[in-house]
Amino acid sequence: MPFLDGERGRFYYRHWDVEAPRAQVLLLHGFGEHTGHYHRLAGQLNAVGLDVWGPDHIGHGHTGGSSGMFGSVGDLVSNAAVLLDAMAARRLPVVIVGHSLGAVTGAMLALEKPASAKGLVMTGAPLWGLPELGQQDLVMSADEAYLDALANDPLGFDTAPAEPNLWRALEPAGYDVRRALPALDMPVLLINGEHDVFASPAKAAEFAAQLRRGRSMSIRGGHHDIPNDVPHRRVAALIADACLDAVGEKPAEFDENAAPAP
Repeated sequence: MPFLDGERGRFYYRHWDVEAPRAQVLLLHGFGEHTGHYHRLAGQLNAVGLDVWGPDHIGHGHTGGSSGMFGSVGDLVSNAAVLLDAMAARRLPVVIVGHSLGAVTGAMLALEKPASAKGLVMTGAPLWGLPELGQQDLVMSADEAYLDALANDPLGFDTAPAEPNLWRALEPAGYDVRRALPALDMPVLLINGEHDVFASPAKAAEFAAQLRRGRSMSIRGGHHDIPNDVPHRRVAALIADACLDAVGEKPAEFDENAAPAP
């Protein structure tokens, strides 16, 4: 199994490669997930010539550690930077794609190593801290395949005990991203579900307008886990086009109804 030495010991990563890649994607998963939940998205990105790499965060997946626990978002950034350096050996342009916790991690990585990436895609980025929520609001995804994968995941865990630590880490990180990202000269796309309970499309659009090269997209009917929600094909198409555009490739003719690559 592939491991690299990271901030707090070894971390696991996956690499979904293609025969003749046009560019590379560093894919950063969200809290309570791991890279194994992104085979579908990675396959859809492979289909347009994008090599995809992704680490399991500290406390997640095969990286292990105390379930869901990590010292700071900076620790996750450090691990992602190690993998980014490994990707550089292939001498292909890189776009950072992150979801939720991974989106904040990706933004901080882009700020730390701006010359190492050509673009940034953030889905469901919780940049504004924990909102006040009722239990009825907590719909993360309506996609049956994703929900089944979570429910029957041998690497899964009860996220509740680690959630206070998550928001403790995200609050200062979100502030840093909101403060510093507007100065970064890099194309940034924010994608949010219409019903995202942690990052509303309205806030995302407002923030995107502050960026030098920012755009935002709202996905009708979507929830927080938008890369793994019912409109996942639409989201994959947007991510693929944003990645290819960022590296100077003509956006692909992307068939949203095509099956993922094996």
